[in-house]
Amino acid sequence: MRARAFVSMPFGTREVSSLANGSPSFTVDFDELYEALIAPALREAGCEPFRADEEPGAGDIRTDMFFELVTADLVVADISILNANVFYELGVRHGVAERGVFMIAAGWSRRPFDVGTERTFRYDGSLFTPSAERNEEWQGQLATEVKRLGTVFRQALAVDAQTIGSPVYQTLRGLRPADWSAIETARAKYFEGILDDWQARVRIARRYGRAGDVLTLARDAPTRYHRGKLLIEAARSLVELKQFDVAESVLLELLDSDPDNVEARCVLGLVLGRLGRTAEAEQRISGVLEERPDHPEAHGALGRIHKDEWRSMWSGVDDLDERRLIARRSAAQARLAIRSYRRAHLRDLESYYNGINVVGLTDLLLDLGAPVESSGAVAEGIEDVIAVVRMAATVARQRAYDSGADDESVWPASTLGELELLGGETDRAVELYLEAVSAPGATLFQLESMLMQLSLYAELGLRGDAAAEVAEALEPMRKRVAQPAPRHANVVVCSGHMIDAPERPDPRFPPELEEAVRTRMRQELEAAGTGPGTLAIGGGARGADIIFGELAVELGADLRMLLALPPSEMLAKSVRLPGDAGGWVERFHRLLERAEVAVQSERLGDPPADMDLFSRTNLWILDTARVEAAGRGFSTILVWDEQPTGDGPGGTSDFAEKAERMSKRFAIVNPVKLEV
Repeated sequence: MRARAFVSMPFGTREVSSLANGSPSFTVDFDELYEALIAPALREAGCEPFRADEEPGAGDIRTDMFFELVTADLVVADISILNANVFYELGVRHGVAERGVFMIAAGWSRRPFDVGTERTFRYDGSLFTPSAERNEEWQGQLATEVKRLGTVFRQALAVDAQTIGSPVYQTLRGLRPADWSAIETARAKYFEGILDDWQARVRIARRYGRAGDVLTLARDAPTRYHRGKLLIEAARSLVELKQFDVAESVLLELLDSDPDNVEARCVLGLVLGRLGRTAEAEQRISGVLEERPDHPEAHGALGRIHKDEWRSMWSGVDDLDERRLIARRSAAQARLAIRSYRRAHLRDLESYYNGINVVGLTDLLLDLGAPVESSGAVAEGIEDVIAVVRMAATVARQRAYDSGADDESVWPASTLGELELLGGETDRAVELYLEAVSAPGATLFQLESMLMQLSLYAELGLRGDAAAEVAEALEPMRKRVAQPAPRHANVVVCSGHMIDAPERPDPRFPPELEEAVRTRMRQELEAAGTGPGTLAIGGGARGADIIFGELAVELGADLRMLLALPPSEMLAKSVRLPGDAGGWVERFHRLLERAEVAVQSERLGDPPADMDLFSRTNLWILDTARVEAAGRGFSTILVWDEQPTGDGPGGTSDFAEKAERMSKRFAIVNPVKLEV
């Protein structure tokens, strides 16, 4: 995810006074400076640069400027000249945020005293003086300076989160940054509306088991605040889809930019526990509790870790009596879980999910004949806990029905079902559990969590027959919920150049090389193990995409086409040649009949204003491959002339840069190096 970098600098042409005594002043085109150096250098560093004059109007200019100064990941202030607006904006940022400010200067004038000691990054201002001739040599020097400054920005970003960059916060220890989560400007409401649409799409993607869509949508948020909300939503959705390894990467990305995000740290603890990395999970949650000892979600997550550790001690033992014996002897671990869940429940009595774990684990220890607490406080007061849990779950269930948010009724209904099970009311328990998994939006993770809890009782002989009966009733519901688990043993993706149009001046993929490229692509597909059981993912453009699809189908793979545009628009923009040379239109239609087809606008909506449509399609293809591969890795075949630039945002070089980092196997077929 690219950091948003708001650039505060003069606009247009400004006069610059020379440092040398008697030297004449000169003028600088700061718009040229931004377009040629600052913006490219920020992109080189992995940022998305923007200035106030580039923003689409969502409110008045001054209000929008304040909003960006407060919310941007990074503010880059060019203090090369004594421009009042720049220093005013710099002061605003220093006053509301601890970090995220880079000052840059060309060295044309002395810096004011108040910022004279602050770190400032220099750039070569001589490139933009009137005397600098904009020739080929200048272009080379500029490209070198873009690379150098981009490296400086990237290195500074890597350590920015570890420092306090604002002199205000350096000096006034204990000062808290501004809380801007409740801003009510027109732009904030505009972004909030966009976020609502994205969150709705994430929920739809989760309901249909489309983890790749979730991952791509998570990259779309416009500000740090919205990014945090959307990444958490995406991570929780990936957990619901059992994509724990991908959820971990999303959470780590969020924590990289917001290391103090307690919610993300708690969810990460849950994810690490599900990945079997218990020690790491416990360390993460313990770190949260050291800072926030009263945080209910952290206590609940720690309870889950202790419960899983207890279960691992006897799980897999065949004999019931031996399982019960081991469980009783290791009851100290279960008591740790009860204490954590109890602490979480006492801090939030509406958290019925924590309370039901107190009830269930207490019943298990009592049935095993193991002490629950040295004081007996939990065992003696368990009826009160049951009453509170029943009330909270009932209210939450009714609230979900009243609001129409049926997917939010899953956990309260299953909690009420579990209470009925423990109370000996098997028929009512079956009814409530079936209600839970029948709710629109119920996920495989939720179903399997219910089955796992039921098996806990069955394995230790507490209401074993009843638990087995409920589980048997739930098992057929697997067919109803989304199945995000990988269906393919192998995943391969492809992208690349289109067959050259007749008017193309520089050959990149000449039509006469199609058969040579096809032969080489087939070799690479076979080397990647493509065949039955393989998922092949690509786009639909003429040339590389269509040849890949045809070869994948020939080899027996399942083909998925993720289209940047609806089919009719794809035909016009990326498929048809004059006179339908090469028969690409007919070949495109044949593939549509054989493939699973999805269109970006229908599945993901419009891309953010700062993201190219085809760049987003590249991410969509790679994200889908990543989650379908589920940790096994995927192969990439790229039909590319190996030129680092030339086809713009969303082109093959863009795909190459992303795919090479993400693929386990990366192969290039270069048309211009092949012979007819």
